[in-house]
Amino acid sequence: MDRSVCWLLLLLILVACRETRSESGPGGAPDVAARAAGAELEGNEPGVEFEAPRLIPAIRAQIIEIEDPEGATEGNLAAFKRGVGTLVIAMRADLNRVGATDTGEFHASGDSVLRKLGDGAGDVVGPVERLIETYEEGMRKAAD
Repeated sequence: MDRSVCWLLLLLILVACRETRSESGPGGAPDVAARAAGAELEGNEPGVEFEAPRLIPAIRAQIIEIEDPEGATEGNLAAFKRGVGTLVIAMRADLNRVGATDTGEFHASGDSVLRKLGDGAGDVVGPVERLIETYEEGMRKAAD
């Protein structure tokens, strides 16, 4: 038998025998990775963990730190900028995960905060807090 035919048969056998991925993981827990990108996730499903809630307390602690004149060092400000950038990305991902529709307010606010941080503009604390409030409101509405 020709070598290429043997490889083709082997490939076909492997494809035919390949185990398909289950829609549920071990223990019957939903396999979040198997969902379509637009699938709505519910907060009470096992394995679903939102990203932003664990980052918000750290950002608020950094806000307290940089509002103190002695704590507003270049290193603390750089860490704050990186942290806010990560937080904005996490909040957008969480809102998309729960299927929350954005009226444009959250996206525009996030872009504005990131732009102000990039420009080194003075007061970003207020806009960051408003962005967090908008995120929390969107998550509450999605949970209802």
